[in-house]
Amino acid sequence: MNSELIGLLPHASSMLLVDRLISRNDCSVVIEATIKNDYPFSDGGTGSWIGLELMAQSAAVISRLRDSEKSAKPSLGFLLGSRSFVAHVPEFTPGQKVTIEVQIDPESLTQPTISASGIIKDDSGRPLCEGTLTLFEPNDDALYLSK
Repeated sequence: MNSELIGLLPHASSMLLVDRLISRNDCSVVIEATIKNDYPFSDGGTGSWIGLELMAQSAAVISRLRDSEKSAKPSLGFLLGSRSFVAHVPEFTPGQKVTIEVQIDPESLTQPTISASGIIKDDSGRPLCEGTLTLFEPNDDALYLSK
């Protein structure tokens, strides 16, 4: 796995789908990822529904960068759902580089559920999928981890 984002997210390397932070501010990031054909849950194809997880992981990067002073350990986050997710293509192409642009609603940052919107583009800037996500960051990770 070649990702500069290892350590920012609590994902095992096989589940870390995002690769490189391109730019950021307090409420948004631009992330680069290379689509792989061996994701543990892909069954030989790379459906555009994987875009939901690409956007969720990108939103988690925003949260982690904002909270990095509080803890050196990445905290848990959950994708609760999506509204208005649109896939403009049926699947991604393995080896394809994509850019994920995600923005968190600043008003939701003080809440346990966070609203984020995102778009994934190919290297020519063509939108591949886009949507709005609802994410949850628990205050206490231990409540959600088995002993």
